[in-house]
Amino acid sequence: MLKRKMFAAVLILVISLSMILTGCNSKSNDDTTSGDKLSVMLYSSLKDTQLAAIKEKFTAKYPHVNMDYYTAGTGNVMTKIATEQQAGGISADLIWVGDPTNYIKFKEDGILMSYDSPVAKDIPAKFKDPDNMYISGRLIMLGFVYNPNLVSEDQVPRNWNDLLKPEFKDYVGMTDPTSAGTTFNTVSGLVQHSDYGWEYFKALKENGVKLENGSSGVVNNVGAGEYKVAIGVDYIARSVKAQGSQVDFIYPEENIPVIESPLAIIKDTKNEEAAKLLYDFIISEEGQQILADEYTFPVNPNITLEGAISITEAEGKMLPIDNEKLVEDKIQILETFDSIFK
Repeated sequence: MLKRKMFAAVLILVISLSMILTGCNSKSNDDTTSGDKLSVMLYSSLKDTQLAAIKEKFTAKYPHVNMDYYTAGTGNVMTKIATEQQAGGISADLIWVGDPTNYIKFKEDGILMSYDSPVAKDIPAKFKDPDNMYISGRLIMLGFVYNPNLVSEDQVPRNWNDLLKPEFKDYVGMTDPTSAGTTFNTVSGLVQHSDYGWEYFKALKENGVKLENGSSGVVNNVGAGEYKVAIGVDYIARSVKAQGSQVDFIYPEENIPVIESPLAIIKDTKNEEAAKLLYDFIISEEGQQILADEYTFPVNPNITLEGAISITEAEGKMLPIDNEKLVEDKIQILETFDSIFK
Protein backbone atom coordinates (compact mmCIF):
# COMPACT_ATOMS: atom_id res chain seq x y z
CA MET A 1 0.00 0.00 0.00
CA LEU A 2 2.82 2.33 0.96
CA LYS A 3 4.61 1.58 -2.31
CA ARG A 4 1.46 2.42 -4.27
CA LYS A 5 1.12 5.76 -2.47
CA MET A 6 4.77 6.59 -3.12
CA PHE A 7 4.40 5.65 -6.79
CA ALA A 8 1.29 7.85 -7.11
CA ALA A 9 3.07 10.76 -5.45
CA VAL A 10 6.06 10.43 -7.78
CA LEU A 11 3.74 10.17 -10.78
CA ILE A 12 1.91 13.36 -9.78
CA LEU A 13 5.25 15.12 -9.30
CA VAL A 14 6.46 14.06 -12.75
CA ILE A 15 3.22 15.18 -14.40
CA SER A 16 3.33 18.52 -12.58
CA LEU A 17 6.94 19.13 -13.61
CA SER A 18 6.07 18.18 -17.20
CA MET A 19 3.19 20.67 -17.25
CA ILE A 20 5.39 23.41 -15.82
CA LEU A 21 8.12 22.76 -18.38
CA THR A 22 5.58 22.62 -21.20
CA GLY A 23 4.14 25.93 -20.01
CA CYS A 24 7.58 27.48 -19.93
CA ASN A 25 8.34 26.23 -23.41
CA SER A 26 5.04 27.59 -24.68
CA LYS A 27 5.75 30.98 -23.14
CA SER A 28 9.21 30.95 -24.61
CA ASN A 29 7.80 30.23 -28.06
CA ASP A 30 5.20 32.99 -27.67
CA ASP A 31 7.90 35.44 -26.62
CA THR A 32 9.94 34.54 -29.66
CA THR A 33 6.98 35.11 -31.93
CA SER A 34 6.26 38.42 -30.26
CA GLY A 35 9.91 39.39 -30.54
CA ASP A 36 9.88 38.74 -34.27
CA LYS A 37 7.00 41.20 -34.75
CA LEU A 38 8.25 44.57 -35.97
CA SER A 39 6.63 47.88 -35.05
CA VAL A 40 6.46 51.29 -36.69
CA MET A 41 4.88 54.57 -35.56
CA LEU A 42 3.90 57.34 -37.98
CA TYR A 43 3.05 60.91 -36.95
CA SER A 44 1.00 62.58 -39.67
CA SER A 45 -1.40 65.37 -40.56
CA LEU A 46 -3.21 63.15 -43.08
CA LYS A 47 -6.83 62.33 -42.35
CA ASP A 48 -7.68 59.22 -40.39
CA THR A 49 -9.41 57.62 -43.38
CA GLN A 50 -6.27 57.97 -45.49
CA LEU A 51 -3.98 56.57 -42.81
CA ALA A 52 -6.39 53.75 -42.00
CA ALA A 53 -6.45 52.76 -45.69
CA ILE A 54 -2.65 52.76 -45.82
CA LYS A 55 -2.42 50.76 -42.59
CA GLU A 56 -4.88 48.14 -43.84
CA LYS A 57 -2.99 47.48 -47.08
CA PHE A 58 0.47 47.81 -45.54
CA THR A 59 -0.16 45.33 -42.71
CA ALA A 60 -1.83 42.94 -45.16
CA LYS A 61 1.35 43.00 -47.24
CA TYR A 62 3.64 42.88 -44.20
CA PRO A 63 1.76 40.93 -41.50
CA HIS A 64 4.91 40.78 -39.37
CA VAL A 65 4.81 44.58 -38.92
CA ASN A 66 2.55 46.30 -36.42
CA MET A 67 1.82 49.81 -37.75
CA ASP A 68 0.39 52.55 -35.57
CA TYR A 69 -0.15 56.24 -36.25
CA TYR A 70 -0.97 59.55 -34.60
CA THR A 71 -2.96 62.00 -36.70
CA ALA A 72 -3.64 65.68 -36.02
CA GLY A 73 -3.22 69.05 -37.69
CA THR A 74 0.35 69.96 -38.59
CA GLY A 75 0.54 72.45 -35.72
CA ASN A 76 -0.48 69.83 -33.17
CA VAL A 77 1.91 67.26 -34.61
CA MET A 78 4.75 69.75 -34.36
CA THR A 79 3.84 70.54 -30.76
CA LYS A 80 3.88 66.82 -29.93
CA ILE A 81 7.29 66.40 -31.55
CA ALA A 82 8.74 69.42 -29.72
CA THR A 83 7.37 68.16 -26.40
CA GLU A 84 8.87 64.71 -26.93
CA GLN A 85 12.22 66.20 -27.94
CA GLN A 86 12.35 68.09 -24.66
CA ALA A 87 11.41 64.92 -22.79
CA GLY A 88 14.30 62.99 -24.28
CA GLY A 89 13.30 61.61 -27.66
CA ILE A 90 10.72 61.47 -30.44
CA SER A 91 8.45 58.42 -30.25
CA ALA A 92 7.66 58.48 -33.96
CA ASP A 93 9.66 56.52 -36.50
CA LEU A 94 8.37 58.59 -39.45
CA ILE A 95 6.91 62.08 -39.86
CA TRP A 96 4.52 63.06 -42.66
CA VAL A 97 2.94 66.51 -42.38
CA GLY A 98 1.73 69.19 -44.79
CA ASP A 99 4.25 71.97 -44.20
CA PRO A 100 7.52 71.48 -46.12
CA THR A 101 9.25 74.27 -44.18
CA ASN A 102 9.28 72.04 -41.11
CA TYR A 103 11.58 69.61 -42.88
CA ILE A 104 14.12 72.30 -43.64
CA LYS A 105 14.34 72.88 -39.88
CA PHE A 106 14.32 69.13 -39.15
CA LYS A 107 17.24 68.71 -41.51
CA GLU A 108 19.16 71.62 -39.97
CA ASP A 109 18.61 70.15 -36.50
CA GLY A 110 19.94 66.76 -37.62
CA ILE A 111 16.92 64.70 -36.57
CA LEU A 112 16.29 63.04 -39.95
CA MET A 113 17.83 59.87 -41.35
CA SER A 114 19.14 59.86 -44.89
CA TYR A 115 17.50 57.09 -46.89
CA ASP A 116 17.95 56.55 -50.61
CA SER A 117 14.88 54.44 -51.24
CA PRO A 118 15.00 52.14 -54.27
CA VAL A 119 11.35 53.04 -54.90
CA ALA A 120 12.17 56.77 -55.10
CA LYS A 121 13.58 56.45 -58.61
CA ASP A 122 10.10 57.07 -60.02
CA ILE A 123 9.61 60.33 -58.09
CA PRO A 124 10.66 63.54 -59.92
CA ALA A 125 13.86 65.07 -58.52
CA LYS A 126 12.11 68.36 -57.66
CA PHE A 127 10.08 66.49 -55.03
CA LYS A 128 13.10 64.89 -53.34
CA ASP A 129 15.64 66.32 -50.93
CA PRO A 130 19.08 66.15 -52.63
CA ASP A 131 20.52 64.51 -49.50
CA ASN A 132 17.67 61.97 -49.29
CA MET A 133 16.48 63.31 -45.93
CA TYR A 134 12.85 63.54 -47.07
CA ILE A 135 10.61 63.02 -50.08
CA SER A 136 7.16 64.25 -51.02
CA GLY A 137 4.59 61.60 -50.16
CA ARG A 138 1.73 63.44 -51.88
CA LEU A 139 0.89 66.86 -53.32
CA ILE A 140 -1.74 69.13 -51.81
CA MET A 141 -3.43 71.91 -53.73
CA LEU A 142 -5.72 74.57 -52.34
CA GLY A 143 -8.47 76.49 -54.02
CA PHE A 144 -12.05 77.59 -53.51
CA VAL A 145 -14.67 75.33 -51.95
CA TYR A 146 -18.20 76.60 -52.48
CA ASN A 147 -21.80 75.56 -51.85
CA PRO A 148 -23.60 75.26 -55.22
CA ASN A 149 -26.95 75.82 -53.49
CA LEU A 150 -25.76 79.22 -52.26
CA VAL A 151 -23.44 80.31 -55.06
CA SER A 152 -24.69 80.62 -58.62
CA GLU A 153 -22.50 79.66 -61.55
CA ASP A 154 -21.69 83.29 -62.38
CA GLN A 155 -20.71 83.94 -58.73
CA VAL A 156 -18.20 81.09 -58.42
CA PRO A 157 -14.83 82.62 -57.43
CA ARG A 158 -12.15 82.36 -60.11
CA ASN A 159 -9.31 84.28 -58.47
CA TRP A 160 -8.24 85.39 -54.99
CA ASN A 161 -9.76 88.85 -55.24
CA ASP A 162 -13.19 87.31 -55.90
CA LEU A 163 -13.33 86.39 -52.20
CA LEU A 164 -13.52 90.11 -51.45
CA LYS A 165 -16.79 90.60 -53.34
CA PRO A 166 -19.81 91.95 -51.40
CA GLU A 167 -21.91 88.81 -52.06
CA PHE A 168 -19.51 86.82 -49.91
CA LYS A 169 -19.36 89.25 -46.96
CA ASP A 170 -19.52 87.34 -43.64
CA TYR A 171 -19.80 84.04 -45.52
CA VAL A 172 -16.12 83.28 -46.24
CA GLY A 173 -14.19 80.68 -44.25
CA MET A 174 -10.56 79.58 -43.98
CA THR A 175 -8.45 77.44 -41.69
CA ASP A 176 -6.29 79.09 -39.07
CA PRO A 177 -2.69 78.86 -40.38
CA THR A 178 -1.43 78.12 -36.86
CA SER A 179 -3.25 74.77 -36.96
CA ALA A 180 -2.78 73.74 -40.61
CA GLY A 181 0.51 73.72 -42.50
CA THR A 182 -1.25 73.81 -45.88
CA THR A 183 -3.02 77.05 -44.99
CA PHE A 184 0.17 78.53 -43.55
CA ASN A 185 1.93 77.91 -46.86
CA THR A 186 -0.98 79.45 -48.77
CA VAL A 187 -1.03 82.53 -46.55
CA SER A 188 2.74 82.87 -46.78
CA GLY A 189 2.73 82.57 -50.58
CA LEU A 190 0.09 85.28 -50.90
CA VAL A 191 1.96 87.50 -48.43
CA GLN A 192 5.16 87.09 -50.47
CA HIS A 193 3.31 87.89 -53.71
CA SER A 194 3.49 91.54 -54.80
CA ASP A 195 -0.14 91.53 -55.94
CA TYR A 196 -1.50 90.58 -52.52
CA GLY A 197 0.62 90.98 -49.38
CA TRP A 198 -0.87 91.78 -45.98
CA GLU A 199 -3.26 94.28 -47.52
CA TYR A 200 -5.12 91.39 -49.09
CA PHE A 201 -5.67 89.73 -45.71
CA LYS A 202 -6.77 92.99 -44.14
CA ALA A 203 -9.36 93.28 -46.90
CA LEU A 204 -10.37 89.64 -46.35
CA LYS A 205 -10.86 90.40 -42.66
CA GLU A 206 -13.02 93.40 -43.57
CA ASN A 207 -15.16 91.11 -45.70
CA GLY A 208 -15.93 89.03 -42.63
CA VAL A 209 -13.77 85.94 -43.12
CA LYS A 210 -14.04 83.44 -40.26
CA LEU A 211 -11.35 81.06 -39.01
CA GLU A 212 -11.64 77.33 -38.37
CA ASN A 213 -9.22 75.11 -36.41
CA GLY A 214 -9.19 72.27 -38.92
CA SER A 215 -8.95 71.84 -42.67
CA SER A 216 -11.88 69.42 -42.69
CA GLY A 217 -14.08 71.64 -40.53
CA VAL A 218 -14.03 74.58 -42.91
CA VAL A 219 -15.02 72.37 -45.86
CA ASN A 220 -17.79 70.67 -43.89
CA ASN A 221 -19.19 74.04 -42.88
CA VAL A 222 -19.42 75.09 -46.53
CA GLY A 223 -21.56 72.01 -47.12
CA ALA A 224 -23.66 72.87 -44.07
CA GLY A 225 -24.32 76.36 -45.44
CA GLU A 226 -22.40 78.25 -42.77
CA TYR A 227 -20.15 79.63 -45.51
CA LYS A 228 -20.84 80.26 -49.16
CA VAL A 229 -17.17 79.83 -50.01
CA ALA A 230 -13.93 78.90 -48.28
CA ILE A 231 -10.24 78.51 -48.94
CA GLY A 232 -9.93 74.75 -48.82
CA VAL A 233 -7.89 71.66 -49.61
CA ASP A 234 -8.66 69.84 -52.85
CA TYR A 235 -8.72 66.25 -51.57
CA ILE A 236 -10.91 67.12 -48.59
CA ALA A 237 -13.44 68.80 -50.86
CA ARG A 238 -13.45 65.80 -53.23
CA SER A 239 -13.88 63.41 -50.32
CA VAL A 240 -16.84 65.14 -48.66
CA LYS A 241 -18.49 65.72 -52.03
CA ALA A 242 -18.26 61.99 -52.73
CA GLN A 243 -20.03 61.43 -49.40
CA GLY A 244 -22.95 63.60 -50.53
CA SER A 245 -22.04 66.98 -49.06
CA GLN A 246 -23.20 70.08 -50.96
CA VAL A 247 -19.77 71.31 -52.00
CA ASP A 248 -17.86 71.90 -55.20
CA PHE A 249 -14.23 72.80 -55.72
CA ILE A 250 -12.43 74.99 -58.22
CA TYR A 251 -8.76 75.88 -58.60
CA PRO A 252 -7.81 79.56 -58.94
CA GLU A 253 -7.16 80.59 -62.53
CA GLU A 254 -3.65 81.54 -61.43
CA ASN A 255 -1.49 81.36 -58.29
CA ILE A 256 -2.59 77.87 -57.23
CA PRO A 257 -1.03 76.83 -53.91
CA VAL A 258 0.76 73.53 -54.63
CA ILE A 259 2.23 72.16 -51.43
CA GLU A 260 4.57 69.24 -51.03
CA SER A 261 3.83 67.00 -48.08
CA PRO A 262 7.20 65.41 -47.22
CA LEU A 263 7.80 62.04 -45.61
CA ALA A 264 10.90 61.41 -43.50
CA ILE A 265 12.41 58.83 -41.15
CA ILE A 266 13.59 59.92 -37.71
CA LYS A 267 17.36 59.53 -37.34
CA ASP A 268 17.26 57.78 -33.97
CA THR A 269 14.47 55.37 -34.82
CA LYS A 270 14.67 52.02 -33.04
CA ASN A 271 12.57 50.48 -35.81
CA GLU A 272 14.63 51.26 -38.89
CA GLU A 273 13.70 48.13 -40.85
CA ALA A 274 9.95 48.66 -40.41
CA ALA A 275 10.29 52.42 -41.01
CA LYS A 276 11.97 51.80 -44.38
CA LEU A 277 9.28 49.29 -45.34
CA LEU A 278 6.53 51.83 -44.63
CA TYR A 279 8.44 54.65 -46.36
CA ASP A 280 8.87 52.53 -49.49
CA PHE A 281 5.25 51.40 -49.40
CA ILE A 282 3.86 54.95 -49.24
CA ILE A 283 5.79 56.22 -52.27
CA SER A 284 5.34 53.02 -54.29
CA GLU A 285 2.68 52.75 -56.97
CA GLU A 286 0.66 50.58 -54.59
CA GLY A 287 0.75 53.16 -51.81
CA GLN A 288 0.14 56.08 -54.14
CA GLN A 289 -2.90 54.34 -55.61
CA ILE A 290 -4.34 54.11 -52.10
CA LEU A 291 -3.96 57.89 -51.79
CA ALA A 292 -5.54 58.43 -55.21
CA ASP A 293 -8.47 56.26 -54.12
CA GLU A 294 -8.78 58.64 -51.16
CA TYR A 295 -8.94 61.64 -53.58
CA THR A 296 -5.37 62.72 -52.83
CA PHE A 297 -2.96 63.92 -55.53
CA PRO A 298 -0.20 61.29 -55.95
CA VAL A 299 3.43 62.33 -56.29
CA ASN A 300 4.30 59.17 -58.19
CA PRO A 301 3.85 60.09 -61.87
CA ASN A 302 2.71 56.57 -62.72
CA ILE A 303 -0.52 57.11 -60.75
CA THR A 304 -3.12 59.66 -61.83
CA LEU A 305 -6.11 61.14 -60.06
CA GLU A 306 -9.28 61.24 -62.09
CA GLY A 307 -10.91 64.66 -62.37
CA ALA A 308 -7.94 66.55 -60.90
CA ILE A 309 -5.85 69.20 -62.58
CA SER A 310 -2.70 67.83 -64.21
CA ILE A 311 0.59 68.40 -62.45
CA THR A 312 1.91 70.13 -65.59
CA GLU A 313 -0.94 72.64 -65.54
CA ALA A 314 -0.59 73.14 -61.79
CA GLU A 315 3.13 73.88 -62.12
CA GLY A 316 2.39 76.48 -64.79
CA LYS A 317 -0.10 78.26 -62.51
CA MET A 318 1.65 77.59 -59.22
CA LEU A 319 1.74 80.21 -56.46
CA PRO A 320 5.47 80.92 -56.00
CA ILE A 321 6.65 80.27 -52.43
CA ASP A 322 10.16 80.77 -51.07
CA ASN A 323 10.33 78.01 -48.45
CA GLU A 324 13.78 79.01 -47.23
CA LYS A 325 12.49 82.50 -46.47
CA LEU A 326 9.45 81.04 -44.75
CA VAL A 327 11.67 79.28 -42.24
CA GLU A 328 13.12 82.65 -41.26
CA ASP A 329 9.81 84.54 -41.34
CA LYS A 330 7.42 81.92 -39.92
CA ILE A 331 6.97 83.39 -36.44
CA GLN A 332 6.62 86.92 -37.82
CA ILE A 333 4.02 85.77 -40.37
CA LEU A 334 1.91 84.02 -37.73
CA GLU A 335 2.17 86.98 -35.35
CA THR A 336 1.13 89.42 -38.08
CA PHE A 337 -1.76 87.16 -39.09
CA ASP A 338 -2.92 86.99 -35.48
CA SER A 339 -2.71 90.77 -35.12
CA ILE A 340 -5.09 91.14 -38.07
CA PHE A 341 -7.57 88.38 -37.31
CA LYS A 342 -7.49 87.86 -33.55
